[in-house]
Amino acid sequence: MENLDGTTLFWLITVGMVIGSAAKVVMWNKGLTITTNILAGVLGTVIVGGIGIELEVPGSLMFGVLGGLAILFIANVFFLQDEHEATEH
Repeated sequence: MENLDGTTLFWLITVGMVIGSAAKVVMWNKGLTITTNILAGVLGTVIVGGIGIELEVPGSLMFGVLGGLAILFIANVFFLQDEHEATEH
């Protein structure tokens, strides 16, 4: 089983940063900024991956990836603005 040690934490943070960067590339000019995307990706992977490790769920790194994607999806979708609204400001 996996332990929540430095190596696992490093991989969770790294995967969260990659997912956050990829989300910004996919969303391009819409959605959150790249810094916010990276932070949300890291938080999602560390929280969900850490919970998976503490509950001794096999494949907790994969659950961390899914958690990061879910957090990023929710954050970006609720942040999206109508293009007409964005041009008025």
